[in-house]
Amino acid sequence: MRPLEMKAPAAGASTRRAFLSAPAAFAAAGAGQRRPNVVVLLSDQHRPDLMTCAGSSMVPTPSLDRLAARGVRFEHAYCPYPVCAPSRMSFLTGLYPHSHGVLDNTMRLGWRQRTVAHHFREHGYNTGLIGKMHFLDGQNHGFEYRLGFNDWLMYLGPKVQHFANEIASYPGYEKTVYDTGSGLPDVADVWDGPSPWVGKVTPPAGLASELAAGDHFDAFVAREAVRFIRRYKDEPFFLVAGFLKPHAPFHPPKGYAEELYPPERIELPPPGDVTQYPKHVQAAVARYQAMGERRLRMICAGYLGNLRYLDVCIGDVLKALEEAGLVENTIVVYTSDHGEMRGEHGLFQKFVFFEPSVGVPLIVSYPRAVPAGKVSRALVEYQALYPTLSDLAGLPSPGQLDRASFGSLVHNPDAPGPPAVFAEYALSWAPRYMIRTDRYKYIYNEGDIAELYDLEPDPGERINRAASMEGVRARLHEQLLSWYDPARNPFRKSKEPQR
Repeated sequence: MRPLEMKAPAAGASTRRAFLSAPAAFAAAGAGQRRPNVVVLLSDQHRPDLMTCAGSSMVPTPSLDRLAARGVRFEHAYCPYPVCAPSRMSFLTGLYPHSHGVLDNTMRLGWRQRTVAHHFREHGYNTGLIGKMHFLDGQNHGFEYRLGFNDWLMYLGPKVQHFANEIASYPGYEKTVYDTGSGLPDVADVWDGPSPWVGKVTPPAGLASELAAGDHFDAFVAREAVRFIRRYKDEPFFLVAGFLKPHAPFHPPKGYAEELYPPERIELPPPGDVTQYPKHVQAAVARYQAMGERRLRMICAGYLGNLRYLDVCIGDVLKALEEAGLVENTIVVYTSDHGEMRGEHGLFQKFVFFEPSVGVPLIVSYPRAVPAGKVSRALVEYQALYPTLSDLAGLPSPGQLDRASFGSLVHNPDAPGPPAVFAEYALSWAPRYMIRTDRYKYIYNEGDIAELYDLEPDPGERINRAASMEGVRARLHEQLLSWYDPARNPFRKSKEPQR
């Protein structure tokens, strides 16, 4: 069979778009030394400060702490687009969303687009994806071994009813019982109409899940990741374990719910002066506050319980690597696709450029080659994981991507990072862009007021200084334009997509 041949990009196309070419011959590993395995532990909606290794006592995270003790934790890592699908596609492609074209949770990555899985597969790795990636269709995008939500739902059998009940517990979802972000359904088009669960659900009255701990999606992902590691431990593998938690549904297993986090004891942060924020932020605050204090406390408590249980599941995967004797020769990354506001500034979920939303946890462990127990304060971007993993594994360069490898920072965590990082959001209906330097964060909101935060005296981003620091604002705006000029945005439409 002849290899699949792809046409080169048309003249004038962005040189940053790297498309799948004919598969290269498998590259031989270094002389006498097997190339390292790669395991990416990818959670959903984990804000970067909620780990005990990051100084928080709110949720114990012993598994993540153990991983951080073996490697480097990055304090200032950022996603490129604070919502699931666009951010995840940036991890896979090494491109900003304005380059790969996935701009919201209803859009799909083109099947010709080259990914980190293609790159590792072409160099002799067995590539596996177990869990969530938010593809929205049946494409594998370079992963030869794939298990997702549909496989878990088959495992659950009639117990799927409990999960549908939990989907319906989030305000507004009882009318749709449809959330591809939580995997119901995993492939967006399979229902081709209203959810078959509408009118057939009973949202849980309490916080605890009706599913046993071992039946949760995250337990399924951990078990199957362990099975993959044991099955393929004698050959190089590239594995992504995509967990759902701490993302909704906010119903952790019994033992991780009210027992640990009684909703009535949850303290909600005060919104502060929301009049200094752009209109979309003010509108979001009003929507969340309209849910009522009891519902918001339940969401916060469920989020904390989800995170606690996620750490347990991650511990199972780390234990499997230890038992297989693979720790020294395995690059393990823990990160998340975006953060969670959890009441800060009166906001919940993501969708904004405040630190808890656009920031992500990032730990890189590789005991054979990386210093242990180090913390880097360098600014890094999550989509640069693609070239960084290739760099750490000793593979050839993946070609021209939007960001270069930060492998040098993994090896030398005390080194300075890039002068700035960037992010974007809502490019197709209300474009917003962020630049973050060591000290400042500037946000350009098309058609609305700008935001400027001086993070040195104001790490909580409580004072918008866009009007009072015009010189800094102008300088950062110029830097932002040199990265991506909003006037070039070809995606602008008019209607916000369904989330």
